[in-house]
Parts: sequence; C-alpha cells; structure tokens
Amino acid sequence: MAFKKTIPLPPVPDSPEQILLDLPRRKIPGVLLHQGEIIKTYVSQAVDTPDVALQLPTGSGKTLVGLLIAEWRRRKFRERVLFLCPNKQLVNQVVEQANDLYGLTVHGFTGKSSGFDPVAKAEYGGAERLGVTTYSALFNTNPFFNNPDLIVVDDAHAAENYIAKLWTFVIERRNPEHQAIHAAVASIIRALLSSSDYSRLIGAQEGVNYTGWVDKVPTPYFAKIHDELISVIDTYVTAIDLRYTWKMIRDHLFACHLYLTPDEIMIRPLIPPTWEHKPFADAKQRIYMSATLGAGGDLERLTGRKSVMR
Repeated sequence: MAFKKTIPLPPVPDSPEQILLDLPRRKIPGVLLHQGEIIKTYVSQAVDTPDVALQLPTGSGKTLVGLLIAEWRRRKFRERVLFLCPNKQLVNQVVEQANDLYGLTVHGFTGKSSGFDPVAKAEYGGAERLGVTTYSALFNTNPFFNNPDLIVVDDAHAAENYIAKLWTFVIERRNPEHQAIHAAVASIIRALLSSSDYSRLIGAQEGVNYTGWVDKVPTPYFAKIHDELISVIDTYVTAIDLRYTWKMIRDHLFACHLYLTPDEIMIRPLIPPTWEHKPFADAKQRIYMSATLGAGGDLERLTGRKSVMR
C-alpha cells in the first residue's frame, strides 16, 4: 500500500499586507496607506497582546484590515479565527466582500448551528478557513464556537447590548408568558416608586408622558429588595424562557442595576462578566475594530476586559 506524501504548507508572508497581493481573485490593487500603517503597527507592537483596539473611520476599510490580520494569524499560528458582526446582514456583507472583492475565501455562519454546512464547520474547526458570524452566536449559553483562538470584533462601538444580552434579564409586560412574573415583581418595586411611576410601570396610563418614561431604581433601594426579588423570581421563572438568563445573574444581583420602562423590567450588570464566558475569555487574542473607541475605559467597560491596548 502506497503512503500519501504530506503536502507542505505554503510559506506565510511576513506581513498581512502581502496576503492580499497573493490573492489572484482580488479586485483591488492593495491596501491603502492608512490601512498599511495600522497593520504594520499591529505586527510590530500588538501580536502577543490579549486585547487590542484598532480605530479606523467609517468607510476607511476597517473590514479589510481585520480580515487580513485574521487571515495572517490563521496561517502563521494555525489559529481558529472568528470574525464577529452585529447581525446576519453584516455577516453576509463581510462574507461577500471577502470573497468577491478581496478574493479571500471565508465561511459565514448564521442561523441555528444544526444548519451549518458540515464542510464549513470542519474547515473552521481545523483552522483552514476564517469563520464569520454574529455576536449572539458566541455570546449564548451553549455556543457552537466554544474555542476560538482569535476573535475579531467588528463595529466594537456598537457591541455593548449584543455582548451584555447574555446577562440581561428582561421581563416584558406585554408578553403573555411574562405577565404573572411582571405583576409579581412590580408589586415588590411598588413601595420604591411614586404612584404615577407605578402607574407607568404597570401600563395603567398611556400617552406620550408615559411611554417615554425610563427609570433606574437607586442601588441602595435595589439592595433592600434583593432577597425578596430572588425568592419571587425563583417561583415564577422555572416554566418560562427567562430561566436561562436568570441562572446567569441570580447569584450576582449585587453587581446589577434595575431599570424600568412602561414595557419592561430589566436587570443587567453595569459591566458584562465576559471573563466567566470561556469561549470569549480563553481566546489568545481579541481585536476590537471600531470607527470610534470613545473615552478611555469605555471599551473596557462594554467588553468586560481589564485593559485594551490602543
């Protein structure tokens, strides 16, 4: 029986820029000057940094920069690379850009994991192709993408609600399944509110002055109802869709805030505890692509990371 010869892997370019020049199907001549400068700075200063932020204005080609760095690391370090987008439409847009404009073959993953293409799953898992998917595909209680080596977060400035959703407990007043638990929790909160605010909370009065109402229960008051709130929610939550999120925050209410609107009661932490979500926390590196990074500490707060290199 003849043994198959092992095909050697092609050499990896010293720079992510060179990868684009080696793609025969590309429809652009190369990276622009400002893109090249960011890539060079990353290669010289940030390859081994756990959390890195790269800022490029909207329309300046940050997607290309992120894809080239991701593809370079995939080839150089044989890493499983996940490129995250806010929604399915942007996933499809990135995949289309990569394949049609840059000549880079990547796999898009949207919908339920049971419907993912088997070949695409195997190539992503074997670090043979980049995977492009939504934030929610990573930030859920049982993600298919449970061990990426590199995570590229596109549009990081818009990521807060997508990331925090895993730890956000929302009781919807108009949801028939939530009506009993909403009424029970509202009765606990009633003592902390004025009569008009309580009317807003339970939807007893409608109108412009009521529908636009948003409030936060002061933290010391929230602490006073901590035990009673846990007891009531434990009673009602087991049979409804909120039980998974409740499990994530139940023992950590001291780190959460309680927000109220006429349509919902929401409990969420100020800083999402991403360090407890292993698929995100255990990656070798996280790269945050953004048009605006905001004030110092803002990116760290919304991603739950202690330090992000800029």
